[in-house]
Amino acid sequence: MNDRSCQPPSDPAAPGASTRIDIRGGLRFGHDVMSMCPECLTSIPGRVSSSPAGVVMRKTCPEHGAFESLIATDIASYERMRRSPRFVKRPARVSMPEAKGCPDDCGLCPAHDQHTCLAIVEITQRCNLPCPVCLADAKAKGAELSREQVLGALQSLLDTEGQPVPLQFAGGEPTVHPDLVEIVRGAHALGFTKMEIDSNGLVLARNPGLAVELRAAGLTGVYLQFDGLEAGESEFIRGRDLRAEKLQAIEHCRAAGLQVVLAVTVVPGINDQALWPLIRFAAEQRLTGINFQSVVLSGRYPRELAQSHRRFTATHFLHAIETQSEGRLRAGDLLPMSCPDPRCGLLAYVVIDKDGQLLPLSRLVGDERLRQHVADFSDWDTLLRQLGCDSAGCGCGDGSGDARQRLAEALEGADFFAVGFHGMMDAHCFDQERARRCCVHKLTAEGKLMPFCLYNIKYRRAEGQSADCARDS
Repeated sequence: MNDRSCQPPSDPAAPGASTRIDIRGGLRFGHDVMSMCPECLTSIPGRVSSSPAGVVMRKTCPEHGAFESLIATDIASYERMRRSPRFVKRPARVSMPEAKGCPDDCGLCPAHDQHTCLAIVEITQRCNLPCPVCLADAKAKGAELSREQVLGALQSLLDTEGQPVPLQFAGGEPTVHPDLVEIVRGAHALGFTKMEIDSNGLVLARNPGLAVELRAAGLTGVYLQFDGLEAGESEFIRGRDLRAEKLQAIEHCRAAGLQVVLAVTVVPGINDQALWPLIRFAAEQRLTGINFQSVVLSGRYPRELAQSHRRFTATHFLHAIETQSEGRLRAGDLLPMSCPDPRCGLLAYVVIDKDGQLLPLSRLVGDERLRQHVADFSDWDTLLRQLGCDSAGCGCGDGSGDARQRLAEALEGADFFAVGFHGMMDAHCFDQERARRCCVHKLTAEGKLMPFCLYNIKYRRAEGQSADCARDS
């Protein structure tokens, strides 16, 4: 859904311009933010500045004291992301008045400056896997939405956006919902054509027929939880070794014609040194892509990471990928996402040639040509069509015949792949400006749209308590 009616790139430095002062050869750096207290979730001011650990956010709650959270490895990498251009398309309609101010009027309110690029619909709170790490804090028992509730919310989304957008059905674990296939079929009937489920893969591994049914109903992909190639990585993050089930789920999804993107939760000291092997694995399996996300300090997570400088950030990811791949994938190959706040995500489009080698597309067509396409979750067909590329010829590159020839040769018989990083926020590193620019929105049963990070931090618990009350009444 790459709608080029977006406005030109906005001022990447606004708001809160950085201050940088050279003192005796050193560098003082900082800018103000509006954040929140991790204990009471009250909005409080904070400041981003440098420290020996890297770039940190510091803030003080009058009731709960001072907090400090690492948000980047170094000033240069942080500023490169922060100042990257954005493509802005405001929501066509908002449903909440701006009364209390962000982040307390969420739904969306007039303060929000980006439309919905991906809507996440959590159709159940139940899960069949008690993971030690789970931002949703999902359990074996929980409420779920009916087919009618889901389709009603999707109709509200259509009324807000004016057109279908990519959907992700999540949970909990969406495959435990008894009406999942009918929900997908109903969404497809409403016009939604890009739909995936966010799944641990256990049911898909046991039941190959489910992938076939989902594909026939209109599902296009699976965002498959996959945290490592070693038993210990899965055991720490998911509670047991799930490698065999994951491989079976991949096989069944591919056989059914579903695209598979691996979703990796990165936990410092557990799997952060094994990122490149995961990329190589996903590429060798000829999957659609792989997306990394640092462990979020919401729900269930290792408590020792709170208030710790061991946090894994987007800039850690940039440096780790370049080091672990020995330069096969460089930090500059990953562009900041241009639709949300550019600190929220990174993406590299990669060509896999006939020999299985990975070639970032940015090296063939240039960053500026690609930048507008790392918004709105473009798929490969859309990307290549808009760039004017195909295996027979191309109008990309620097305009020279040599450039077109190089690109045509690279695309001939190649597979296409994407590597991404999603820097989700929690209450420790919350930045109101990032939330205001978010384009990944939680869609509630009532049809409200909320920035997904903000929903996890401030609204998920209240919604869960409301569901508990509904079950008890």
